[in-house]
Amino acid sequence: MKIRIKQYHGRFRLRFSESYYVFRKKLQKLWDGFVEKGHEKMTVMFIPHNERKIFNFQISKFTISFFLFLFLVVLVTSSYAVIRNAAVKREEQRLLMTYEDIRSHLLRFEKLTNSVSELVDEMKPDVEELYELTAGPEELDRIWELEEIDRKDYAELKKLQNILPDEIFTIKDLQKSIICTTNTVKTVKNFVDVRSKVVRDTPSIVPNSGHITSLFGWRRSPFGHGRDFHSGIDIAAPAGMEIRATAPGVVVSAGWGGGYGWMIRVQHKYGFESVYAHCLRVAVSPGQTVKKGQVVGYVGQTGNATGNHCHYEIRLGNIPINPYPYMSRIW
Repeated sequence: MKIRIKQYHGRFRLRFSESYYVFRKKLQKLWDGFVEKGHEKMTVMFIPHNERKIFNFQISKFTISFFLFLFLVVLVTSSYAVIRNAAVKREEQRLLMTYEDIRSHLLRFEKLTNSVSELVDEMKPDVEELYELTAGPEELDRIWELEEIDRKDYAELKKLQNILPDEIFTIKDLQKSIICTTNTVKTVKNFVDVRSKVVRDTPSIVPNSGHITSLFGWRRSPFGHGRDFHSGIDIAAPAGMEIRATAPGVVVSAGWGGGYGWMIRVQHKYGFESVYAHCLRVAVSPGQTVKKGQVVGYVGQTGNATGNHCHYEIRLGNIPINPYPYMSRIW
């Protein structure tokens, strides 16, 4: 078996060598023919019309082939350059049109930015006034200050001022103003929320419809005995008119109060207490929790009264105070 394999191997090598030798001979022959043809000379003659002197010269086929190849290379390169140049010109025209379009947008954007900047400048005094109402005048100088992070970003941006358009810095200033305005609005909102909560929990509405017949303070006595101090406000109204609690709270007392007649006392938050006197009758009981606007009694003429009215008091720490400022917001 091994002898046969060696025989086959020897035969294969022999045939491969013979084929390679024949192929090499043919290739050598073709190359020699090509070189021989290439070195063949061609005579080029220039014959004038008068035939006095004839110009001629010889040139090989290799030289002719070289110049033809060179001509083709130059022709193809030139054609590519012309086509490429036309494409570049078209792209340049497109970019120029795009630039003009972008430039027009930038001009409109610049006008819009300047307009917004003017609006923000006009709004600043109002923002400062709101901030002063909430935080006080001593904090007013800090309203337009940048935070530490924003200050660093702005400093980095300033380093590129020579290469960046002015609109970038205008927008940055607008951003700063808007951020500061937003913070101010949040401060005002918090202030209003706190004030609204206080208003909700303190006497701040009129107890009954009608007209004021006597204010808080010293007055001529309605009973004809000189002057006396009136510790509340009298609101005249028809008998049976509803009297409503001016703030949420707990009824301290609801019953007869001597010269006050039928009266209701309601304890509120923050040390406030409201009194509703000379009622025709009461609609609540001691210990009862009432809401703002809930009916607690009805207008009457009980006790020391000269007519149908509600004697309304506000006490702070059991000391009567003028109820009118707490009514004038809605009165």
